[in-house]
Amino acid sequence: MPATIDKAPRHSEAVGWSCTAIDYQQGEEDPPHYHREGQLLYATRGVMLVKTEGKSWVIPPQRALWIPPLHEHSYQILSQTHLRAVYFSRPFIEQCDAFVHKEDVHVISTTPLLKILISSLFEQHYSKQNQRKIAELLVNLFHEAQPLAAELPMPEKVPLLLAIRPLIIEQRWNLPMSDLADIALLSERSFTRLFKADTGSFRVWKQRARIYLALDLLAKEVSIKQVAYQLGFSSPASFTAAFRSITGSVPRDFKHY
Repeated sequence: MPATIDKAPRHSEAVGWSCTAIDYQQGEEDPPHYHREGQLLYATRGVMLVKTEGKSWVIPPQRALWIPPLHEHSYQILSQTHLRAVYFSRPFIEQCDAFVHKEDVHVISTTPLLKILISSLFEQHYSKQNQRKIAELLVNLFHEAQPLAAELPMPEKVPLLLAIRPLIIEQRWNLPMSDLADIALLSERSFTRLFKADTGSFRVWKQRARIYLALDLLAKEVSIKQVAYQLGFSSPASFTAAFRSITGSVPRDFKHY
């Protein structure tokens, strides 16, 4: 594993916050690292798979991820992604005394207001004083928002990771189990048993992975019917039922988001 590095942005304690914008291509990875600041990760486009604390989080444009200071993390880019990151110094974070989840990695919904506030920090026509107020409001919105389920367990064993790569990266969801087992150099029975011991039921994992990746397609205005068949569902109805069971919402709620 690559050495952990501190990629903290350079801003003074008096300022207390900074931001950066990075465009990534599908398949790119950022190795394990940490920041001295707390970090808000948000993508205006695309889907990231962020790994931290032994967990993996799927972050489409409808979600934003909070990473507390000094928490090691890495991410893999699942589709072309426009990343926006906002960093907050610990004294800045401590100003929001009621932020009960400030030491926990967690995900919240990106409401229209949250998106506008993040975008405003990248614009030059606001004064430094007003930008600081915007940054303070962002922290307070994270305090008020309820954490959402967005964790996607990922295999720890390399053969299993190689086997699911065609599914995650190439969207080849209809690959038979025999092909996945061949990639892992295992029998189908051994693949199923090893995956369950490492990650959990392959069937459950595949269902959850497809639903989280559907969020990116829906954000791109791909039709629900097309998303369903692209992700290997037998029908739009079966896709909608699976989507509701995992997100608590229906696909159309994420159109024009």
